[in-house]
Amino acid sequence: MATFIPPTDLLHNFADFDIEIPFTEEQRLAYNLLRHFQANPRGRNIYKLSDGTYVDNEPSDMSTIVITYHGGHEHEVSADEASSLTAAGYGSYIS
Repeated sequence: MATFIPPTDLLHNFADFDIEIPFTEEQRLAYNLLRHFQANPRGRNIYKLSDGTYVDNEPSDMSTIVITYHGGHEHEVSADEASSLTAAGYGSYIS
């Protein structure tokens, strides 16, 4: 059995919230602290659709999803599934 770990991005920044609204004193203090933290890794979900393709954007029609590989987790996959993931461009995430 192969192990598939979906890709991660360094996009999750703790200080990312709507700054268009006026801050309260507590919110301003929290933002001042959190803006100094580096972005954390955030796993991307990979969806296998009923037509056999793989996407990392959640489809609008949830009934087309056959398998969801949750980002940040290890998933054991069969050899056939590993070859399908490799063909879809996710081979570097399989060990």
